[in-house]
Amino acid sequence: MSSLPGFSALALTALASTALALAASPASAAGPLDLPAAIEFGASPAALGDSFDQLCESYQVRQLDPAELPIAQDSHTQVDCHGFDHAGRGRLAEFVFADDSLAFIWILTDASEEGTHLAALRAQYGTPSHDTPVFVAFADHNVALRRDVPEFLYYGEAIAPMYRGWFDQMAAQ
Repeated sequence: MSSLPGFSALALTALASTALALAASPASAAGPLDLPAAIEFGASPAALGDSFDQLCESYQVRQLDPAELPIAQDSHTQVDCHGFDHAGRGRLAEFVFADDSLAFIWILTDASEEGTHLAALRAQYGTPSHDTPVFVAFADHNVALRRDVPEFLYYGEAIAPMYRGWFDQMAAQ
């Protein structure tokens, strides 16, 4: 290895090793509870169709009453994705669209997994913003774990203030 002015051969070797290690690892390593990059909040069901083909063993698209979803004006669509790989196994994920825009995702779990999931959430996101008997929320990261109905909740920025308000209200009770 030829030397550069101001750098020893040892320093250049260390720099080269660091560069190789960085090149071999992803720029931003995904955590164990991150959603796939193909899932974008705000996207339409049609825009995510190819993603559902790849991420789900099978899926069904359901048109529901917009009145059942307070954030929907014109349409309420749910895609039930079976076999969605999350937190170490295939699960049922419910992708909820309000007015043709992905608003939130419920990913069902088992109550027996709560401790493992909470430990993983804390390891990935730190201290929760809210911790109640009904849910544990990491509102700064738009994710929560429900305890009453065992499931993860992921939601987009567009409705983050609504969820933070609900978490605040529930924590105050």
